[in-house]
Amino acid sequence: MLAQLRPSVRSGRQAFGSVHQAISARPIVRTQAYVEASTSYAVLQQAIAYAAVLGAEGAYTRSQLPEGASGRPEVVPVAGGVAGTLVASGLVLANNDLLFTPAFIVGLLTSGAMLAYCIKRTIDTKQDDTDWPGPKAWPAVMALISFFALNVFIQAIRAEL
Repeated sequence: MLAQLRPSVRSGRQAFGSVHQAISARPIVRTQAYVEASTSYAVLQQAIAYAAVLGAEGAYTRSQLPEGASGRPEVVPVAGGVAGTLVASGLVLANNDLLFTPAFIVGLLTSGAMLAYCIKRTIDTKQDDTDWPGPKAWPAVMALISFFALNVFIQAIRAEL
């Protein structure tokens, strides 16, 4: 270090001749976005819980409502929501820096689609005033949980950037 600060006797143009050499010899450091372990575990935990609750609510409500009832969950959208969330969970579980962004995007799209689907189910469900809390309660609660899952993936993307 002291040798770098001594004036160069050979070069009149550069007072500290060896400083330029020391700077150019340094290795190039690349910074990449990464997700902290605590963030990835939190996203993984919440996504798995969301997939389980989403599937359980869909199966339970489907078994309770008669065929053709408005607001009855359909198998394909619910199964797609569960599968999409599990795909996102699997990508997070892989713990590969290149897969975190796609995982969070898949989770974001899936939870956003399920939020829209649950809102549609809530609107389509006929309210029964004799039944408390009523048939709108399940899809409305799932819309709220889907909103929370959507926020989990939004925060995960923000933490990565």
